[in-house]
Amino acid sequence: MKQRVEAGTDAAMIGAWDASLNAQPMADAADQRSLLEADAANGRLFLLETGGDGGGPVDVYIDEAIDPAARERLREVPGRFRLSLPTGALVVGGGEDYRSREPINTSARSVVRIPPGEYEVRCLVPSDPEREPDSQQELERMVGRDELRYYDRTNRSGCIIGALILLLFPLLLIPFHWMIALPVTLIAFLGWFPLRARILLRSRRYQQLHRVVPEYRLRTVDPWLVLTLQTMAPGSDLKGGIASL
Repeated sequence: MKQRVEAGTDAAMIGAWDASLNAQPMADAADQRSLLEADAANGRLFLLETGGDGGGPVDVYIDEAIDPAARERLREVPGRFRLSLPTGALVVGGGEDYRSREPINTSARSVVRIPPGEYEVRCLVPSDPEREPDSQQELERMVGRDELRYYDRTNRSGCIIGALILLLFPLLLIPFHWMIALPVTLIAFLGWFPLRARILLRSRRYQQLHRVVPEYRLRTVDPWLVLTLQTMAPGSDLKGGIASL
């Protein structure tokens, strides 16, 4: 079985754990790191230190081999770890949400339903994060290369214009007081995106592409991370722990 979830972190760590543990929030204490390490060592939590904030799609394979073509584009993060999933409700998301009273980056959409049990976890990441995904070429065949360039160029130019509007503030500071420059800049910046959306709604060409491109990319883009969970044999002495990029 393979499932995909979106996961992100603001604390440079991605975790995997049983959803039942969310009913046991950690106390607000200075030694939270020690608690994370202890739970990881006991197999209650798998933690990956990513080296920085970020996120993206995470593919989770449960008792299934990774497709050979996809496997060639991945490198394995050192380490194999035990993970206990007594309810089979696997949460994948920012490690800062582990046993948190108020999760920020995880929700019901972060949960993968799998058979309860003890699993061996491995983590893989793209060997070349800058590689253009194969899905890009297939998308070009679906909608046309020129059409896809038009769609991406339109979105890119909209963001660039929005960023340039912020330059109004230092420019307006020259002839006007900041109490005038700041609200004018904010009004222009906040007004640009709704105006752009209304303009694009009238573009049949853009709307036809917008109904296809984002959804296709979300489904087929190369994963940010890959987790494999393999049911452990009875009596295995595999330990839990923390992996690192």
